[in-house]
Amino acid sequence: MTVQICFYLIFNIFILLSKPISINDIVDREFKDKEYNDIDDFTLDNKLNSLPTPKRPNPNKGKNKLIFEKLNNIQAEAKFIDLIVSKFDILLNTKDKAGVYMFFNLTNGNYYIGSSVNLAIKFRVQMSYVKSVNLPLPLAINKYGPNNFVFLILQYCKKDVDICVGLEQHYIDLYKPKYNILKIAGSFQGFKHSPETISKLKKLHAGKLHPRFNTKVSEQQKLLTSLALKKYLLEQGHHNKGKKGKLAPQYGIGGTKIIMRSEHGEVLSFPSINATRQQFRVRFSTISLNINKKIPILIKGVKWYVESET
Repeated sequence: MTVQICFYLIFNIFILLSKPISINDIVDREFKDKEYNDIDDFTLDNKLNSLPTPKRPNPNKGKNKLIFEKLNNIQAEAKFIDLIVSKFDILLNTKDKAGVYMFFNLTNGNYYIGSSVNLAIKFRVQMSYVKSVNLPLPLAINKYGPNNFVFLILQYCKKDVDICVGLEQHYIDLYKPKYNILKIAGSFQGFKHSPETISKLKKLHAGKLHPRFNTKVSEQQKLLTSLALKKYLLEQGHHNKGKKGKLAPQYGIGGTKIIMRSEHGEVLSFPSINATRQQFRVRFSTISLNINKKIPILIKGVKWYVESET
C-alpha cells in the first residue's frame, strides 16, 4: 500500500510541476479523508449541535416547491432529511458499506456527490470539515444549517475503490453537482487543476472506465450497465418492484428457504437462512438450529416459529 501511495504522489507531483504547490499540500489534500481522520460520535454530535439551524423552506411555495420536486426526482437507495435528526439512521445504514452519496441543499437545490468504501466514516469526516475547511460543501452546511441538507445514498456497491470511483464519475456526469469543484472522480478534493492536468487525470482513469478496455467489458462498465437497467425498470415498472435487499426474490438464491410464523399470525418468507437472520438481526445459529423444531424463539418480545419451505 505504501508503494502505491508513493507512486501516486510521484505521478501527481510530476504533472503538477507547473503549479505553485508544496508536497505537504499534495499529501494533505489527497489523503485527509482516510480512516485516521475519522471522528467519534461524541465529537460528531458536538459538531452538528454547534451549527446554525435556520428555518426550513416551505416545500409548497414557489421556488421551494421546484427544489423539493427536484429532490423527489433523484433516484436513490435511501434519503435522510435533516443531518442532525437523521444522524443515527445515516450511520446505521452506512456502517461498513461502500457506495456513492449526495448532500442535497433544500434551500437552493445545489448538491455535492462523492463516494467511499466506508460511507459511515466518510459522513463523519465530511461533518468534521465544517468550520475547518474552506470548500463549497462545508461552507454551505455552515451557512444554511445541517437541518436544511439531505443525505442520499445514490447507490451501494462493492467495497472496491475503482468501482466506487467509476460509479461516482457516472453520477457526476449525470447530475453535474455544483458543490464539486472538480468534475473528475478520484482527483484531489478541493484542488482546482489546470485544464492540462485535468486532461492527464482523465487519461489516467480512461482505461479502467472504458467499456472496451482490454477488449473485454470491465466490471465497472457492468455495474454502470446494471445501473441503467435499474433506472429503466424503475421507470417502466417491474413485478418485483419495491422488494429490495433481504426481501428480494433473488437474494440468497440456492439457500434453505425459510418461513417465519409469529404468534400473532404474521408470516414472512425468506430465500435463505442468511437473509432471515439479517432481517431479524440475530445469529445464524438462532435460525438454523430451530428449523422445524416447533419450539418458538423470542425475537424482540415476539415468539416466532422457524420452518423450512418444502
